[in-house]
Amino acid sequence: MTTIMLVELLVILLILASYILGQRFHFFRQLLLALYVVTMSIYIIWRLGWTLPHDNVINMIAGGVLAIAEIGGFVLSLVFYRIFWRKFTRPKVNLNVFQGKYPTIDIFIATYNESSEILRRSIVAAKIAHYPHGEKVNIYVGDDGDRPEVAALAKELAVHYVTRATHEHAKAGNLNNMLSLSHGDLIVTMDADMVMRQDFLEKTIGYFHEPKMGFIQTPQTFFNQDPYQFNLFAGKRIGNDQDFFMRRIEAQKDAFNAVMYVGSNAVFKRQAIESINGFTTGVITEDMATGMFLQAKGWQSGFINENLASGLAPETFGDLIKQRDRWARGNIQVAKKWNPWRIKGLTFMQKLLYVDGIHYWFSGIYKTIFLIAPVFFLLFGIYSLKTDLGQILIFWVPSFLASMLAFNLVAEKKQTTLLSNVYEVATAPFMAFAVFNELFLKSKKGFAVTRKGVNSDASYYNWGTSWPIIFLLILSAISFIRGLAFVTHYWESSVPIESIYINLYWLLYNLVGLILATYVSNERPRLRQSERFSAPQHIRVTLPDDDTVSGTILDWNESGARIQLEMQEMNSTNLGTGVMVINHVDINFKKVWQKKDNNRVLIGVTFDNLSDKAYAYILSQTYAKSSYCLTEQQYNNRIWYLFVIWWLDVLKQRKAHTREDK
Repeated sequence: MTTIMLVELLVILLILASYILGQRFHFFRQLLLALYVVTMSIYIIWRLGWTLPHDNVINMIAGGVLAIAEIGGFVLSLVFYRIFWRKFTRPKVNLNVFQGKYPTIDIFIATYNESSEILRRSIVAAKIAHYPHGEKVNIYVGDDGDRPEVAALAKELAVHYVTRATHEHAKAGNLNNMLSLSHGDLIVTMDADMVMRQDFLEKTIGYFHEPKMGFIQTPQTFFNQDPYQFNLFAGKRIGNDQDFFMRRIEAQKDAFNAVMYVGSNAVFKRQAIESINGFTTGVITEDMATGMFLQAKGWQSGFINENLASGLAPETFGDLIKQRDRWARGNIQVAKKWNPWRIKGLTFMQKLLYVDGIHYWFSGIYKTIFLIAPVFFLLFGIYSLKTDLGQILIFWVPSFLASMLAFNLVAEKKQTTLLSNVYEVATAPFMAFAVFNELFLKSKKGFAVTRKGVNSDASYYNWGTSWPIIFLLILSAISFIRGLAFVTHYWESSVPIESIYINLYWLLYNLVGLILATYVSNERPRLRQSERFSAPQHIRVTLPDDDTVSGTILDWNESGARIQLEMQEMNSTNLGTGVMVINHVDINFKKVWQKKDNNRVLIGVTFDNLSDKAYAYILSQTYAKSSYCLTEQQYNNRIWYLFVIWWLDVLKQRKAHTREDK
């Protein structure tokens, strides 16, 4: 065994040991991050010094492009691991610090085209939020859709309804209009679909006892499954794709006073917002720019890493792509209009993190390059790097292993390298085009609201979001087959056999992401108007024949419930209306189905003419339930099973719809 191989083996063993011990000891976590930086730096130096093609212009360009993508990815990872070098947790501050002199609060709910049902949830949740002096809270509904039904809803719920003669600057203009008409000490911004939990104000307002606190951000969480979870039949296995940013990255940025305002679930000091002349306008991502300018003015920002408000994630993969396109273009607009490096008042780390946030959107370009490089080699003979298998094993393997394990360690089960690869592959072509379009083609796309409350009773395959992925998948599969033909000598090739082995492994890794990415465009039916929440609560149910029976709510929402009755038989004459009583609240219902299950009767009901009291109570036990009553769901984030299980689930779904059609 050569000295180099022995050193490499020791490095790999040290990486593995650091990963195992890093799950318990922070020192070894830092050691693993340091090992990644060292091994990746050595790899980059080797790539630039010894592997760039120079035999012809095309190969030189291809090699240079790939090297730039690798360097770009390394720069992103350097900043990423810098913020994770030390774990940061903000100390909790409760309302007692105000000693009874509580600030006044204005809650802004910005809406454009969301349904009245979605808005009702958000408004009522704001009304029932816990705060010592309820009269100090005012709720404003800013309706940029100028809809009579929303005006009627606001009047019914006794909240302020706000419109404006013109609708410039989209959401930011809407917020500024509400700002000009209100007077509270603090301002809460909520998207129309976001529902604050009852303890939202209790958990956030205390931090403003600090005079320089400008805004507090809480994570955006979601009570429905995002397109990855839903379309992959993986809602219990993988988390929402935004969880990692919202629950891990934002928490770490807090250590540098660089928390990013994400447009909702945030509280601002009015004095701070007025010091920058209101919410920033002129870009699509007005939220990011607003937070940046507040920090540049010397205001503090904070992040409370608790589930204090939840909303609706995009419900189709097409909507998710449109949302990410908007975010990518908005970040490029911010960079072109206000270069963070040139903004006075920001610290070096704040500038670095905002530039890194903008740079992140170039990762779609980098990923696309990584997807096409081995295809160009095996199909067209275009070299991106010239090396042999031995050197790859020496220089690339340790850096790749350290990269994968370091990411998995700091992600703390919010994400994994393989799952992240699927997310990146699925969106890469679209994000690459969005960045290129905004940089060079002067895109004129404006602010577009993400659709919410999308329902469909049929499954369909969205070719519009899948064709770039399918195209890359076909090219990669052909390239892989061609490579296998070369190594089995079915086809003769002048290409060094070791280079073919390298690109075959590369393609195999790409194919995993591409195959799973094609699955995501299979849009499953979303039949329910509202999400259901598990709620094992005991109730008394009065049936149409005046019989009273005990029962348990299995799951429910504001529309209906699934109830288990403590009885073994139920006559068909009992079908009809009834009343259930829970905590002295009467809820009228209509029974729509019944069946027997384990010597109990299960019934499905829809609620009928809910009173204000009943609606508010249901909301307090479902969407707006206090955070201390929640149990964070744990995900294993394993994706290998999807290759087979997904097909079985799709076939089951098709058969179910066939039976229903008959």
